[in-house]
Amino acid sequence: MKTLVLLASVLAAALPVQADARQDPTTTGTWRARLQDTWTRNNGEQWLSLELERDADGQFGVSVPITQLEGLGARGDRWTANDVRFGLRRDAGSFAFQGSFVDGRGAGIWRFTQNADFVSAMRKTYPDLSSEDVLKLALLDVSRAFIASMQAEGYASLPLDDLTKMRIHGVDAPYVQGLRKAGYDKLTVGELVKTRIHGATPAFAQEVKSAGVGQVSIDDLVKMRIHGVTPEFIRELRELGYGTLSVDQLVQLRIHGATTSFIREMRDLGYKDLPLNAIVQMRIHGVTAQFIKELRDLGYNNVSTENLIQMRIHGVTPDFIRDVKAAGFKDMSPDDLVAFSIQGRRWLKKRA
Repeated sequence: MKTLVLLASVLAAALPVQADARQDPTTTGTWRARLQDTWTRNNGEQWLSLELERDADGQFGVSVPITQLEGLGARGDRWTANDVRFGLRRDAGSFAFQGSFVDGRGAGIWRFTQNADFVSAMRKTYPDLSSEDVLKLALLDVSRAFIASMQAEGYASLPLDDLTKMRIHGVDAPYVQGLRKAGYDKLTVGELVKTRIHGATPAFAQEVKSAGVGQVSIDDLVKMRIHGVTPEFIRELRELGYGTLSVDQLVQLRIHGATTSFIREMRDLGYKDLPLNAIVQMRIHGVTAQFIKELRDLGYNNVSTENLIQMRIHGVTPDFIRDVKAAGFKDMSPDDLVAFSIQGRRWLKKRA
């Protein structure tokens, strides 16, 4: 998926509209491919990335299932052959590839021929459709069937850019239906694409709901995915007594590394039922289980979370405490240690 998105993104940027493009039913250029770079989707289907180039436009590319490359078939990574011919059929037109492979590296020329029926039908809705548009629609497999399926889901008369974005990121009718079933209906194209980019899928939405968070906004759903707020994380927090947290609170915990393991460590050290803000502040300022244990070894037991945080903020480390004790100050409170660290000699003079 990442390779498809990357190559398709390069494609979208690399195909400028030319003034005379409508009168050109064919397009030609050169191609390259490496059989060593094939990759497999979740369903086990093998894909190949093709790098295409035209002299005037630079490079662009597309990834397709090898089974769609008619005449190529399954080949070994080190396949060598001359006069190799294979094709790719799309609703928008057909690609014919010719070339050779040496040790799995292929190169040659390609020709794209538009499907006149497709062009005629599309120009009823997109009268300014150019051959560059047709080539892009073909490479991304934006077919009339795909457009009709999205229209059936309520996305009619979309700009070509929106159609290509949806294909690049895998937004199709079943995906829209899944989000609708999860409670997210009438999303914009931008929202649909954003959920796909960040993995805020229908399945994730259902899992979050079953974890007890309930229905959240699409932006919150995406935010949870970005910051790693998983259903498992939510359930573990509920088991620890944190069952009414907002999405923003959950995100803050994840941003600052306030894991359930950290909360359990603090509980084992006697810090039970800590407020959310205290947990976050302890993580921000580096209050660790090791820090607390070292303080206890130096005689500082049951130090409050506020004092622990202040000590870390102002550099009151175990080594600092040892130095202070070696200087003859053996019974200083956490507050005194913090003041000493901040004010140094002025504090000592005032204390005397």
